[in-house]
Amino acid sequence: MLGALTFWFRSLDQLSWPKLATHLLLGSQIPFTPLSCFGDSETLTDLITCLDDFTVPKEYYNAATYAAAQPTSEERAAWTQLVSALLTSGEECEDVAVPTALDGVYAVTRFTEQTGLSYCVLSESDATGTGMYVRGWGLFVVPVTPVLRDLHISAPHPKFDLGTPLQAAHLFRATGARSLLIPGRSRMAFKNQTDCVKAGEYYKTDPTHDKAEPFFDANRAIWEWQTRNGGCPSASCAFIQLHGKRESTCSADHMFLSSGFGNGNASKEWYTDATDRPIKRLQRQLRGVFPSWKISLPSDSACGLTATRNVVGRLINGVNETRVCDQAASVSAVKGEFIHIEQSPVALENQHCNAWAVALSRTFSSKLVLDVAKK
Repeated sequence: MLGALTFWFRSLDQLSWPKLATHLLLGSQIPFTPLSCFGDSETLTDLITCLDDFTVPKEYYNAATYAAAQPTSEERAAWTQLVSALLTSGEECEDVAVPTALDGVYAVTRFTEQTGLSYCVLSESDATGTGMYVRGWGLFVVPVTPVLRDLHISAPHPKFDLGTPLQAAHLFRATGARSLLIPGRSRMAFKNQTDCVKAGEYYKTDPTHDKAEPFFDANRAIWEWQTRNGGCPSASCAFIQLHGKRESTCSADHMFLSSGFGNGNASKEWYTDATDRPIKRLQRQLRGVFPSWKISLPSDSACGLTATRNVVGRLINGVNETRVCDQAASVSAVKGEFIHIEQSPVALENQHCNAWAVALSRTFSSKLVLDVAKK
């Protein structure tokens, strides 16, 4: 009896109150599963908030449980295959078959809002007895409705950079973006030093500093798909990572934007030259909607959060996959497709999401407008 009560209260602790109230009123049974979220949610942001409750928390794994949660080579191949298939699927995304290696582990579910907007969601199927994802690789979302911008938005650090998953979902939805990717575990879920980026204190479950995380495989699959399908033109495409920082870190900056290399002289010249780059346009548009905030680039701030060790940024910036753990991007090779955004707590407040979406939409042209212009 005591074990059952402990399990019940542990499950309650993992639930957002709206989700809990809905289940209690309907007489539903605890435990819930990630797939329960689809019936409980009215909007995509509701769904992402619900699924975020299953994120594997800080210091949850030991060596054995971490190893058990990691994908096998066959599962990793199936995971990347699913990501690519969903990007290609269009209106038929719910017909994408889950490979045998992931049958019962992951599911592809069509989610339709009351607004009529529809999405296909690749998400984990089950939860542990303590209300966590069993594997924690993450979730991936694509729109069923026409894509307006080839924006690939991610929130790499759920349960650490608080508020970023909800912000990412809102921006993805509001801008008509191509994809949304959110890991299913905290960056500190297994607090052992990574074998990948060894300079600095980074852990094995930090998806921006360890390429063994499924987040990296998904980003590689997205990048390869985008490369095969018209590339990533500056006008309508970017890979955007949303992060949060402490108020005391780079305290002068409400937002600090970078493209994955440092703030030396060559870098500053890249940010200030005459070339039109997505990050420059985004800074201008963000300053327009948040005029009282300081929104900086490495060329006008000494902030050190420049994402030079971010393995996804390195990949997109031209570093070979085999070297992303130990080789920084070269300024001369960077085109600007990767945008890393650090934000103070105030910038992550829900009340600012609409203005944020306006700035992002103004930065990148709608594909519908571009397609019409070509005709």
